[in-house]
Amino acid sequence: MNPALDLNPQSLFRDSWDRRASVDPAEKKWNGWRLMPFGRRHAASIVRWVKGEQQLRWLAPSTTPPLTAEKIVGWEKPGGQAFVLQKGHGGQPLGYGEVNPMRRGSDRLWLGHVVVRPDQRGRGVGSVLLQALLSEAFDRRDATHVALIVFPDNVAALRCYQRAGFRLMGEEFHQFKGQGSLHRLLRLEMTRPATLCSP
Repeated sequence: MNPALDLNPQSLFRDSWDRRASVDPAEKKWNGWRLMPFGRRHAASIVRWVKGEQQLRWLAPSTTPPLTAEKIVGWEKPGGQAFVLQKGHGGQPLGYGEVNPMRRGSDRLWLGHVVVRPDQRGRGVGSVLLQALLSEAFDRRDATHVALIVFPDNVAALRCYQRAGFRLMGEEFHQFKGQGSLHRLLRLEMTRPATLCSP
């Protein structure tokens, strides 16, 4: 189990990862934000964050409604890890996301099921959560690329990812289980900054 990461939201907003790379990853005691490994006990809280089928489609298009705690527990992929974002020790989760390996190599990772508690949206918590997941990917797992996919109509999420430094790389078409049609998604990526690369 990974130790908790503490995050400083002052280094996050509207900066690219390259500008934040000067922060020493060993010094994560920042203002009480903590990225903790997801546990089964968190699922009951997270299930209440998704309001309606549209939000579920954006978050987890392969998950058939209704969303349940057991379905959330089943999201974690082999070789990947799910996390919750907390403020302070033992606090309620404010965000959830996963860091997963891509099929083509362990230095390429993707973020999945990134979601923030509804009453915390629009307050910068999504940016803190992304910073935490990127720190896990680049600093702890030595990734060279981090990718994610997002529905084009999920405008708030798309803006949050772009503010974090993700760049639009193209589009993908996916067919999700239980759904007959193909769905268009946007693929966003971030490359490991040169200042973090090993010599």
